[in-house]
Amino acid sequence: MAAKLLKQLFDLKSDCAPMEEIRSRIENDAAIKGANLAILIMAIVIASVGLNMNSTAVVIGAMLISPLMGGIVATGYGMASYDVRFIRRSLIKLFFQVLFSLLASMLYFTLSPISTASSEILARTEPTIWDVLIAFCGGIAGAVGNTRIEKSNVIPGVAIATALMPPLCTAGYGLAVHSAKYFCGALYLFFINSFFIALSSFLIFKLLAVPVSERVDPQHILRQKAALWILGIFVTVPSVYMAYQSVNQDIEQTQIKTFIRTEVHLDHANVVSYNLTHTTLQLDLVGVPLSAYQIDELQQSLQGYSKLKDRKLKVVQDNRALSREEVQQIITNKIGEGGKTDEGQSYKELVNKYYPAYQQTEQDKKIVQDIKKQAAILFPDIQAVQGGSLLAADQTGTAYQSFVMTITVKRPVTAAEAGTIRKWIQSQVRLPVLVMIRLADGDAEAVYGDGIVP
Repeated sequence: MAAKLLKQLFDLKSDCAPMEEIRSRIENDAAIKGANLAILIMAIVIASVGLNMNSTAVVIGAMLISPLMGGIVATGYGMASYDVRFIRRSLIKLFFQVLFSLLASMLYFTLSPISTASSEILARTEPTIWDVLIAFCGGIAGAVGNTRIEKSNVIPGVAIATALMPPLCTAGYGLAVHSAKYFCGALYLFFINSFFIALSSFLIFKLLAVPVSERVDPQHILRQKAALWILGIFVTVPSVYMAYQSVNQDIEQTQIKTFIRTEVHLDHANVVSYNLTHTTLQLDLVGVPLSAYQIDELQQSLQGYSKLKDRKLKVVQDNRALSREEVQQIITNKIGEGGKTDEGQSYKELVNKYYPAYQQTEQDKKIVQDIKKQAAILFPDIQAVQGGSLLAADQTGTAYQSFVMTITVKRPVTAAEAGTIRKWIQSQVRLPVLVMIRLADGDAEAVYGDGIVP
């Protein structure tokens, strides 16, 4: 009883169109003249413009009107009916469509003033096993919908899911910019979609028992089965490897972001970019530099991340603050890459958040340099000047900022001279000033006024 119910639920023959009508539909859909050719040209233009302008909606429009699936489904029908002539005609028509699409899209991207690869283009250069699954399921849905007495609205959905035209136009972009990576990756995606649409269509047509050719050579049947197996393995294995690589990269990226978020505790600096190689994790740091001890601690903490523990940590930093132009360049680069943190903050927001600290450091450097220049003239006994702004808190917990200066003198100075030096430094700084004076040949640890005589 249960088996009978299941058979009724999955019965594909009850509302199936007559076999003559199915064959006629498939032949009409695979035609490359008249309306189909005009639609193919429009689909190429729309897909190329959508990819070039990075417009998802336009790319979807090209998927919907593309007639490429007709030749692929026709090839599956020819295999199911063991009609060699039908298969040959279908493949010739499909080859013409593919070649025409490649040349037309290459011409468009050669003439286009925008040559940068958009995210829509990049998304079609690294196919994985999931594309195999989508193409196979889409092919089944398309074949079922195309063989009903009344055509359903499943075909547009299949056209969007399997995406035949965008990969071809992406391959044309690869030809235009002379990129083998883009060309091969996109063409491989198109081949995956085409093969598994044809294979799933073949299975549905066999299930529906389409009439076979009058003369079927048993050797042809064996050769066809062998070809399907070989092609299936040839297409699937690389996509499985790419899927593994994709998953591995996703895990690595997740662990890097977690590492930066939980281990790299920075108050006056920020990791604005990172780069992972087979041997190194490089962090690009702006702001107050990390000490060697802090970097060693971060290196040790990498051991807690399975994908990062064998990498050497490299921190790219310097002891200067960034200029506004450099910060703006970081903003431009990162927004161009679509960078977002896990908290949803863009790099622009992060840099705006930390920029006051960079600006303060730059101001401190200028103040110290100016004081050094003037000291040689106003106070010849001053040997060295060090200093910078310092954030502190009073007894009530209220935060305040002051400017701390350490003055190294050749001889002890009087209290009056020390007061004069302090007033001079105060005139250069907008913050409250704390001055510490020490002798050049005094105790290195004694920096709290041992150079002042009573």
